[in-house]
Amino acid sequence: MKAVRVLETNILHASDVIYWLDGITAVQEAEMQRLDSVLSVTLDTVPADVQLLHTAGKTALWRKNAGVIVAGQADETDKQLPLETSYNLTGSVSDGQRRYIPRRFDIQAGNNASHSLVLYPTPFGTRLGRGGGLRGTLRFDASNKPVVWALLTLTVDLTLGATMVFRAQSDAHGDFIISMQRLPPLPEGSSEYAATLTIQALADATPEEAVDPADLVAMNLGDLSVADSFAASIALSVVPGDIALIRSSNRDHLSVQPT
Repeated sequence: MKAVRVLETNILHASDVIYWLDGITAVQEAEMQRLDSVLSVTLDTVPADVQLLHTAGKTALWRKNAGVIVAGQADETDKQLPLETSYNLTGSVSDGQRRYIPRRFDIQAGNNASHSLVLYPTPFGTRLGRGGGLRGTLRFDASNKPVVWALLTLTVDLTLGATMVFRAQSDAHGDFIISMQRLPPLPEGSSEYAATLTIQALADATPEEAVDPADLVAMNLGDLSVADSFAASIALSVVPGDIALIRSSNRDHLSVQPT
């Protein structure tokens, strides 16, 4: 076989990469699944020489003119990622299929550090499996306005002190569905699981502009059985397979108050 002579090698490194994760597939980011679709990303601040390449569940960042041409065949030293100055990247991401809640983000990119950013399904995009789920509408108690983009955390007490956590984010109307698809069947002799629900939200959030979930703050929820009673964590019970509508006592919605 005739040997091939390599005259030059063109080396191109990615500047960084963002992984878009489905927040209901696991509790820890390291275990969450990537989204299976290409998202729409709009940037506010970015160096002029940065280009974006979008694939399912991932956005790669490239620097123009960052490529290196090496005479002959490149060795391992030639292939090393060159050090670059990190840069701020802010913007928003949305799903054209309306399966995921849009969100803002603010990261320091560069040097292929890689970033994992979590998105949560819309009520439209939420799948309810055998575990069942909870649904409802969030409204501020004082104004009756929808609580948009709020993050709900449901902690279910299992047997022997173990817990399981489920999360969901409200949409632009304040509607939410918490999928409990990972919830195991009830132990023999039990009719329900005890659980607690907490919320993080922003009082000044608007339906027209998405938020960064990192900016949300803890608020109080209206109790489901005691009228005009609010707390940072409310108790409830859940049954695997049931899809329950939850409302604060004497309300047609789940009521929210700033702390």
